[in-house]
Amino acid sequence: MAEMKPGDVRAFDGGRALVVAVGIWAKRDREHLRIDITGFGGHTTITNNPESERYRRTLFRNLRRIMIENGVWGFGEEGAEMEER
Repeated sequence: MAEMKPGDVRAFDGGRALVVAVGIWAKRDREHLRIDITGFGGHTTITNNPESERYRRTLFRNLRRIMIENGVWGFGEEGAEMEER
């Protein structure tokens, strides 16, 4: 099967579900971190700043975990507060 690139979409599970490839990367946004997401016809961001309208705790946590597991999280323990309830 061909390598997926951001923006690629494939059906699976008998055509009842989709795999959507997105690109994600993290960067500093002043004193907070943000994760940028692209590849689905647009670009959006989420942040670990609870004061921001772009704050999505569980999505930030899950994407941070993926980045850590794949060795591309460059902020050490920063963002770990998203693991707490």
